[in-house]
Amino acid sequence: MTLPPAQGGRLPVIEAGVTVRVDGVEVRAPRVAMLLEAVQAASAALPQLCKPEALGPLGACRTCLVEVEGQGRLVAACHTPVAEGQSIRTTSERAERVRRGVLDLTVGMSADGRGRGQAATHALAHGIEVSTYAPSPRAPRDESNIFFTLEMADCILCGRCVDACQRTQHIGAIGINGRGLTARIGVAFDAAWEDSTCTSCGQCVSQCPTGAILPKQGVPARVSARAPETTVTETTCPYCGVGCGLRVHQRDGRIVWVDGVPENGSSQGMTCVKGRFGLEFVHAPDRLTQPLVRRDGRLQPATWDDALDLVARKFAASLGSFAAIASAKATNEDGYAVQKFTRAVMGTNNIDHCSRLCHAPSVVALQEQVGSGATSNSYADYDIAGTLFVVGSDTAQNHPVVASRLRRAVEDRGAALIVVNPIRIDLCDIAEVHLQSRPGTDVALFNAMAQVILEEGLWAPTFVEARTEGFEAWRRVVEQVTPEVAERITGVAAEEIRRAARLYAQPRPDAAGNERGSCLIWGMGVTQHTNGTDNARALINLALVTGQVGGPGSGISPLRGQNNVQGCSDSGCLPNTLPGYEPLDGPAHEKYAAAWGAEFPRTPGLQATHMIEEMLEGRLRSMYVVGENPLISDPYLTHAREAFERLDFLVVQDIFMHETAEIADVVLPAAAFAEKYGTFTNSERRVQLVRPIVPAPGEAREDWAITAEIARRVLRLLERPVAGFGWGSSTEIFEEMTGLMPIIAGLSHGRLERDGGLQWPVPDAAHPGTPRLFETEFPRGRGTFVAVEQGPAAAELPSKRFPYTLITGRSLYHWHTGVITRRVPGLIERVPAVTVDIHPLDAAALGFADGEEAQLASRRGEIVAQVHVVDSMRRGELFVPFVQLQGVAANFLTNDALDLPSGIPEFKACAVRVERPGTPSRAGRGPRAQRKGRDPMGPLRPEYAGR
Repeated sequence: MTLPPAQGGRLPVIEAGVTVRVDGVEVRAPRVAMLLEAVQAASAALPQLCKPEALGPLGACRTCLVEVEGQGRLVAACHTPVAEGQSIRTTSERAERVRRGVLDLTVGMSADGRGRGQAATHALAHGIEVSTYAPSPRAPRDESNIFFTLEMADCILCGRCVDACQRTQHIGAIGINGRGLTARIGVAFDAAWEDSTCTSCGQCVSQCPTGAILPKQGVPARVSARAPETTVTETTCPYCGVGCGLRVHQRDGRIVWVDGVPENGSSQGMTCVKGRFGLEFVHAPDRLTQPLVRRDGRLQPATWDDALDLVARKFAASLGSFAAIASAKATNEDGYAVQKFTRAVMGTNNIDHCSRLCHAPSVVALQEQVGSGATSNSYADYDIAGTLFVVGSDTAQNHPVVASRLRRAVEDRGAALIVVNPIRIDLCDIAEVHLQSRPGTDVALFNAMAQVILEEGLWAPTFVEARTEGFEAWRRVVEQVTPEVAERITGVAAEEIRRAARLYAQPRPDAAGNERGSCLIWGMGVTQHTNGTDNARALINLALVTGQVGGPGSGISPLRGQNNVQGCSDSGCLPNTLPGYEPLDGPAHEKYAAAWGAEFPRTPGLQATHMIEEMLEGRLRSMYVVGENPLISDPYLTHAREAFERLDFLVVQDIFMHETAEIADVVLPAAAFAEKYGTFTNSERRVQLVRPIVPAPGEAREDWAITAEIARRVLRLLERPVAGFGWGSSTEIFEEMTGLMPIIAGLSHGRLERDGGLQWPVPDAAHPGTPRLFETEFPRGRGTFVAVEQGPAAAELPSKRFPYTLITGRSLYHWHTGVITRRVPGLIERVPAVTVDIHPLDAAALGFADGEEAQLASRRGEIVAQVHVVDSMRRGELFVPFVQLQGVAANFLTNDALDLPSGIPEFKACAVRVERPGTPSRAGRGPRAQRKGRDPMGPLRPEYAGR
């Protein structure tokens, strides 16, 4: 076995450093380097087992012992610093003899009884002959984790796995239990890994040098000389908006292993369970592989020509009644192609994507108050912040790698953590303050924090005077909301509100006493309310009044949910802006009309949530849905399904058959992320490459290529010039984008290949990217305070018939609607069914035990879910993830009432009741029928008041 070189391999020749000699070879090394790096720079062979990639040394295995002239003892090269003029000998008789003895003992610890263990393979790779010892008495195999096994017979107790769990991911699930010959890797009290805090991120697997911890599916070549070689491709994770870098190992056309990329600025070598073990969906046997056309009431295979001709004819006949939904899972190039087709060919701005369902209120508020709808800072600012203010985000479930960085900032660097969430989430274990406010009362909470900041003189008058406007009008409103007033509304103790306000306005200094900033980080717990835009406004007001924006360790961070929801917005897949957020009715309109050779409206198109009503009214007759599944992701699913079924023509383009595709007239098979080349843009505005790893199955094509072919055929039918859609590659599309979009004008696929991911704006080819926005000014000039007041907590409040408030969200082991994670055996084994989290006292009062089934009913539908009794919930509140499993989905229950400024539905609060499965519904809807997605209710929409 050959391990990857520490710190990325050979050191470059550098001017600032020291000169040392390694076995007579003179090399330059940084002053902060260790001897091991100098040895690697000299290309000298030296065994090393315990040194984690891109991290500090452990010094546990002692296999890298070397002799340094003038020192009487051998030293471990991995944690001995270099010094000017040192002479290092790796091949001295003493060094080789002692290393051989160390490896001999190591092999004895790891021998598996069948011959040499994995450590012996490493020794032999460095030309060191060792003996073979009897099997270790520590040899139990632990297979309790769904994704990987621990074989203690191959373990040398180097500690790299423990280091990965505790110092990299900051989860702390495993350690070394016992002493001497009984020492072993395990979780606390020797419990099963599945019963611990382990999240199955696989960081331990990636760091194990001997193969003691191995994935159950696929054995990567890096841990076994017996494993076949793999082809490694660096790409970007297709799951959440963190944008983790992945090194994907492929063999014989199948993905067999995934490593993180230590050099990736967003993920720093980390992944979560989905990024590491969740790519199997690419090979699922039910991938769409050929076009399907509805004939005689059934979807039947068709040729590409037949399917595309039908689509073109129907779309050409739908001018004036057409809309498209683009995909936040597809690439920037794919999204740009869809919005260009919608505008330049179909002549409408009716283009939207799932941002409407997640951070639309954040974008509205940010555009209004600072002039830009994107995150202002970088994850690197979380690392150096003095206070982290995490609002409405279960970060460990939704953005696990960001959660690891937050834990590191708290545990290693002394940052203060404030959590605002109605649920006691994992991050509360390390939080200094947990504000457990009632759902929908955030405006009162944030206004009260502002009142404390003003009253106690904690605000930033110089910043406010120089860089903001609207302060006095806002001040008059928030001064009325004392913590005592907010306590009555929110349920949060007044003193806790004061503590949080002080911590945010006065971020904790570092260990040396240097001042630091505060980072404001929020998720969809803020936005998915009928007062979502006001919630975001109130948060931004806090950043402005304290001046916590634009500086190191500060900033405004809405964490984006899907892998490319930021990029899909950037690329123009919004009904009210052009690519790069240029106004529809501004000077950019002429620029795009000229470039595309087509005129299009200057007025905004339909938001995705308003498309539903237009379908029901008969004004929207034809839809093109790319890579989304609105019949699970939309609220009030019976109502949404009725709307889609009223369309004259529906085209769905995706990688799997799903609930929306099942009712389509044409289904087009698309390539997955692992089968295409392009870019994703993550939550910190980092544009990164996506590279093909395996071929697309059957006749599946890249999304942009399908859209371009549809566009060309529609243009021919309309007898218009067939121009603007003749791209031969995604690179050509990106070149068109950078030529039109100032925020990425300095990017190209070639530059991203050379330099890695860069954060926009990148205005020219020499620009290094922009990790931090608003350092000196806001795009709108001055930031503006917007005074907001607490209104009704939700459109639908608990009542006698529906006494509980339902909160929805995501699950660590599934993603979005579950279309792809249901195709990953390990993930579906880990979480096979939809659960409902309920407080123990509520469960007891209702007569439910953990694991039983309960029926949840709202005014719109019912589901049957598995009861999960937890003390993280407050009484009267329930939590259900919105993934669809076994036909059950929370969105049969949720309310389609909208936040008017942004058009987002109220996913985070609706009234429900809990009853035994099979209880007759007062609305006449059977629970089992509802679980299968049928609509026994019909078109009736009951009034909410008094029900």
